[in-house]
Amino acid sequence: RQFRKRVLMLKLAPVEIQNFKDVYEDMLEQFPACEMKDYNTFINLFEQGQYKLLSVVDDNVRIGYLLLYESSVENVLWLDYIAVFRQYQSKGYGRMIFDSLINQFNTYKGIYLEVEKADESVINTIRRIKFYKSLGAKKLDINYFYPNKDGCIDLDLYFLPFCKAELPLKEVSFRVIKDVFNALHKELSHIDNVYCKITGQY
Repeated sequence: RQFRKRVLMLKLAPVEIQNFKDVYEDMLEQFPACEMKDYNTFINLFEQGQYKLLSVVDDNVRIGYLLLYESSVENVLWLDYIAVFRQYQSKGYGRMIFDSLINQFNTYKGIYLEVEKADESVINTIRRIKFYKSLGAKKLDINYFYPNKDGCIDLDLYFLPFCKAELPLKEVSFRVIKDVFNALHKELSHIDNVYCKITGQY
C-alpha cells in the first residue's frame, strides 16, 4: 500500500529547453561517450516536438530524467535515455519511473528499449536485463545496431507493451526503427547503411 502511494506521487514533468544544460552535464557523466549526441543535436531534436525531455519528480524533488521519442508511424514510444541522479540511485526508483511512464502514456502501445548485451564480466548488464524483463519487456528477434558517429554498436532491442498490447511484428519494428533513425540520427551520413544491416538488406 505504501509503495502504491509513492508511485502516485512520482511525476514526469516536461523540462524547458533552456534548462537542458544541467541534464546534459549529468548525461556526460552517466552515459558512455559512444552513446552520446552533441548538445546542439539534442536542442534541434527538442525543437521538432516529438522528442521529449521529462524530469522525474518525487514529492517536488528532481530525482532523474527521461528522453524519449514519440513515433507517429505505429503509436509507440522509443526510450533514448533514462537516468536517476547518482544520489538517488539504488532506492527503487527504476520500477516507479516505468509505472509512472505507463500510466502517463497509456494511449501508446508500448515502448522500445535499446539494451546492452549481457556480459558476465560487466554485472550491470546482467542486472539491467533482469530489471527490464521483470517489468514485462521482451527481447525482439532483431539483429539491432545503435548508430553513432563511429559506425554502430551491437545492442539488443526490447519492447515493453502497455495495457497488455501484443509484441510488434518484425516488419512493424523495422518501420519504427526507420522512423527513429530518420528523426534521431539523421545527421549521420551512414544511417541508411546501419538500417540495411539491421534489416538484412546487404
